[in-house]
Amino acid sequence: MSTQTPSRQPVGQQAMQSAPTREMGAQNISNQQIQQTLSEMQRRMDEPTRRNPGNETKPAYRTTEFYIYLAAVGGTLLASELVGRNSVGVDVFRADNAWFFITLLTIAYLGSRGLAKLGSSWRHGRR
Repeated sequence: MSTQTPSRQPVGQQAMQSAPTREMGAQNISNQQIQQTLSEMQRRMDEPTRRNPGNETKPAYRTTEFYIYLAAVGGTLLASELVGRNSVGVDVFRADNAWFFITLLTIAYLGSRGLAKLGSSWRHGRR
């Protein structure tokens, strides 16, 4: 046994003397940590995924398609009013035709919103 204190030994000798025990301890600890981490990962994979409902899609009033839809409806109503009658006195763009086009615009708008929501991953249970 040496009478020297460990602090007076050269640095290389200190590292060589204590290296095997550090490796053994680190290996045992890391194996335990790995097992705990794997079991924690397995537990998290088995539990259902909870999502925040706020990450679905933008609200309808914040999209450009909503404002385009409103402009198209307004333009259709305005065109129906301004076109008026032809030289024979027949109303060319009657109100029923205008409302038919507004119905088609509404169907197209609702379809586009449905496609936008279809592309979001919020309703799926997985990522």
